[in-house]
Amino acid sequence: MFWGDRAAASLRLPDGLAAAETHAHTLASDGMVTPEELVAAAAAVGLSVLAVTDHDTTGGVDRALEAGERYGVEVVRGEEVTTALPASTHLVGLFLSAPVRMGMSLEDTVDAIHDQGGLAVLPHPFMPTWFASITERRARRLAERRRIDAIELRHTAPMSARARERLDRFYADSGERVGAALGAGDSHFGIHDLGRMVTLFPGRGAADLRTAIVERTTSPWRGIVPRPPSLRLRLAQQRRALLWLPLQRRTGRVGRGAGPAQGDSPTLRSAGRVAAQTADAPTSSAPTPMASKSGTTRLTTP
Repeated sequence: MFWGDRAAASLRLPDGLAAAETHAHTLASDGMVTPEELVAAAAAVGLSVLAVTDHDTTGGVDRALEAGERYGVEVVRGEEVTTALPASTHLVGLFLSAPVRMGMSLEDTVDAIHDQGGLAVLPHPFMPTWFASITERRARRLAERRRIDAIELRHTAPMSARARERLDRFYADSGERVGAALGAGDSHFGIHDLGRMVTLFPGRGAADLRTAIVERTTSPWRGIVPRPPSLRLRLAQQRRALLWLPLQRRTGRVGRGAGPAQGDSPTLRSAGRVAAQTADAPTSSAPTPMASKSGTTRLTTP
C-alpha cells in the first residue's frame, strides 16, 4: 500500500459484513484527535460503527455522535474504565448511558456496566505489563465470578507469540463466560491508526453490532496499514497519557461515574446476576479463531 494514497487505505470487507472499531480515544483523554476528527477518519477507512472509549470519561461522545450523523458513522457511547490499584486493570464498557466510576474492583466495574445495560469487554488482555492489562490468572478468576460480554481476542498492543497462544487457549477454555471475540485497534491517532484491527459483524449499524456481540457472531479482522503518526506526535501522546491524564484523575475531572447498584449485598447480587446471565446465555457453539491465507483473522463456529 502506498503511504500517501489515503483514498486506497480503506477496508475491503466480505459481502454482508460491516466493520466496527470498538476501542478508540479522543482528546477527552489520551487521544490526539478531536471527536470530529476521529469520526471523519472512521468514515474515511470504511467503518460503519465507532465506539468512543476514552479513559474514565464519556466527555467526547456527544460531539462524536453529532459528527457521526454528518459522516454516516454510528457512534457507540463507551468508556475505558480504570479499576482499583495496584494493577489498575482496564475494562471497556460499551453501549453505556452514563460514565462508570473509576477505582472499583473488576467485579464491581462489570456490575456497574451491566446495571446500566452496557456490555463489559476485556481490552488488550495478556500484555507484558503489570498494570492496565488483565493477566491470565486474574481473567480466569473474573470469568468464574462474572460473565464477560466480549474480549479483544486480537488487538494491536504488544504481545509475544506465546502470549497470543495462551490467549487463544484461554478463550477456547472459557467458552461463553468471556463472550464474543473482538478485534480492536485501540486508536489514539485517528487517520494514522484506525482500521488496523477491527471487528466484523453481520448487518450494518450499532444495533446489529450489539446483537452480534450478544450472539457471539463477531470476528476479529486484520484491516489496513495506515500511514503511522510522526515521532513528535507519538511523544506528545505519551506525555498526555503519562502526565496530563493522571492529573485529570487526581483532580476529579474524570473518573466520577456511577458505581454498581446498591441494595442487595455484593454476594447476593453477584449470585443472582450470574444465575440470570447463565440462563440468558446463547446456546450456540463458541467461535474458533482461524488465520486465513491472506493473514487476516476470522472466527468460525465448529
